[in-house]
Amino acid sequence: MDGRLFLLVGSGYGDTIQIQRSMPQEAARADSSHSIVGRREALCQDEVMGMKRSTCSRKARERVKSDIRQRLARYANFACSICGSIPIVFHHIEEWSQKFSNDEEFLIPICDKCHRRIHGEGGCLYSKSELYEFKNAPKRPPILTDELPLEHKRCYSFFVGCNFIANGERATLFRFPEGYHLVSVDTSSGTLKLSILAGIQGNEAVYLIRDNELVVDSEDVWDMKYSGNSLQIWRRSDHRKSIFIDLAIHPDVIIIRRMNTTFNGKTFQIRKLRSPQRRQVDKIASQVQQYEELYREMSAEIDNCPKIGGVFGGIDVDTLIKQTRKDSLKTRMERELSYGFYRNFKWRWSYYQWVLSGILTKSPVFTVHSLKRF
Repeated sequence: MDGRLFLLVGSGYGDTIQIQRSMPQEAARADSSHSIVGRREALCQDEVMGMKRSTCSRKARERVKSDIRQRLARYANFACSICGSIPIVFHHIEEWSQKFSNDEEFLIPICDKCHRRIHGEGGCLYSKSELYEFKNAPKRPPILTDELPLEHKRCYSFFVGCNFIANGERATLFRFPEGYHLVSVDTSSGTLKLSILAGIQGNEAVYLIRDNELVVDSEDVWDMKYSGNSLQIWRRSDHRKSIFIDLAIHPDVIIIRRMNTTFNGKTFQIRKLRSPQRRQVDKIASQVQQYEELYREMSAEIDNCPKIGGVFGGIDVDTLIKQTRKDSLKTRMERELSYGFYRNFKWRWSYYQWVLSGILTKSPVFTVHSLKRF
């Protein structure tokens, strides 16, 4: 429409006269462009009018496939192709904005420091031909080292499988006959120092982490994912690939989720047990509840027994006898729950004990003094 004026008049006395001006489309867009929303709408309209969806030059970057990442990392020994440091990232030698390709021939594993030298404010330090040379002949260090960022920690919580450690200046877990410990944590110096044993060879300890220093022998490593706060290593053993360690460091807790190694030829494993199905837990909890009710009934019968003795040497003989009978009754019921009821499940006995102990911790009658969490 053109710039004509429209006069809207009320139907009676006292009505307000309103005047509205209908502006051309170009003028309306120019007026609305003074606001942020208006400028954004105008820009979107220009983009839609100026190009088709199929000819859009923008393309979201795709994630590099895991098999490509693994092959590139293995060829470079899981270290930076330029300097041999860890951890690594994957850099596009041919820019994504130009090739839109995650092909293996265009990628190179490098560390964050070297990556900043490529994308720094001063420009790229290495030419493409130099990067291709580093890619074809990487540094490939046999021993990978890094310092874990734990020096500023003052306290910790620690999970190893299903075992929990907290507090204390010094803590150790899993002592071996040679006198070594799988995990050692020390805060006596004011900072957290973590040590994790990788194995024992000829009565000599081989450490994966020693006082926060990570040392990885890459000789038998099949795959490795390391980011500074998480570590996953797979090893080759008997033509099989198995997890060696799965470690995660969070702000308030350090977790060893899994570990599989050998100490003087003996296999050692750590794993977090899988949670049982809810109906199985309810079945055990129902049995525990029945035993609690039975214990209360039988305890009441014991309390109602007539007295057969008096007080000797300040000891109430009747009370002592009744309490002994109730303790014996409770022990038999706990043993029946621990061993007898276990036959109803196709579980390992240690796993059943772990599930049962979690239920008995909430019981007002039974205790878990004779049970262990595995």
